[in-house]
Amino acid sequence: MISHDVEIFFNELYESTHKKVLAYIIIKCGKTEDIADIFQETYTELVSVIRRHGVEYLKNPEAFVMKLAKRKVYRHYKLLERLRGVEASYELDESDMDAFDMETISFEDSFMTKELVSYAIDFIKQKDELTKRIFYLHFYLDKSIREIAEMISITESNVKNKLYRTLKELKEYLMREGMV
Repeated sequence: MISHDVEIFFNELYESTHKKVLAYIIIKCGKTEDIADIFQETYTELVSVIRRHGVEYLKNPEAFVMKLAKRKVYRHYKLLERLRGVEASYELDESDMDAFDMETISFEDSFMTKELVSYAIDFIKQKDELTKRIFYLHFYLDKSIREIAEMISITESNVKNKLYRTLKELKEYLMREGMV
């Protein structure tokens, strides 16, 4: 059982670090399907460390959580490489360099029903890893195009193209399905 003070400490630490930790994991993961597991493992280990050693053990709590996240990502992919020879990487496609007009693809207000969101999520899951990361960072963590470009080390133009091309395709898909 965790004491009330430790629970408050953990909740405050989680609140101050979870977005940064999640962004780091999104950037470093080879597959977006691994993000939730690694994120959860990071904070599970944090709780374990706090239980074993106490709050005083963490001299710089934010840095400690980031170190845990880095270690979890590294261990996850090192283990996979050893077991199955899996590499964590993605490739940029030169055909993604076309530009789209941002004004023509504004349909976020249409995302109102659970069914519509479900269709959209299923559509995005079919996309390449880089596109899924961009969507995750932009729509879940509210990162700007510039921030995403810097985090993933690609051009802003490439981020825009991936984002807006996929939004356009999603809108067309939802229209074909009779959802919008």
